[in-house]
Amino acid sequence: MAANYSWQAVHPVYGVPISVVQATEQPAIRCDVRQRYNLPSRSWAVRISTWINTNYFLWSLCAGLAGYRSDEEWTNTFETHYRKTWDEIQARVQEIDGPYRFGIPIPMPPVIQAVVIHHSESGPAETFTVRPEARPSYLLPQITSMSPDAIWGLLRFVTERQSPVPDSFDVVLDVSSPAPLRPVDTQTDQSLA
Repeated sequence: MAANYSWQAVHPVYGVPISVVQATEQPAIRCDVRQRYNLPSRSWAVRISTWINTNYFLWSLCAGLAGYRSDEEWTNTFETHYRKTWDEIQARVQEIDGPYRFGIPIPMPPVIQAVVIHHSESGPAETFTVRPEARPSYLLPQITSMSPDAIWGLLRFVTERQSPVPDSFDVVLDVSSPAPLRPVDTQTDQSLA
């Protein structure tokens, strides 16, 4: 993905930067995921290399934290309540290739937000707050702008750095009140009801 792509132009159906839809490859990052700021750092638990949308990014972090088993309560909660949905999401993503991936309806993740921090070797840290996006699967949105809580600012940062190795980030997940788990097809936009 070239850093000189336009990040302002948004695909009207998929709601992602057109430069992301047109990219032939996506960068990878490594995330040290935890639920509290004061927990000690550990080895990199989650590698992100698929950028579909904000909800997919957050699901990946949640699954990674559960898979690392550093928090048994979260691992048990994820395996009991969310594993089936994550496996279904993964199956959909594997079935669809190319730009159509951006249209895959991804349910709300079991997290309120993720604070993603890149500690620069020189200069201040870069912080990105990423929150789930509620987008009904039965609508084709005519999107002309992106939410400031979407992952595309983070992806732009990673892309423009052009690091030869995956960037490393500290991530704190807020799972204090997980989103209700409902199949994608039953999620509705209350403002339309």
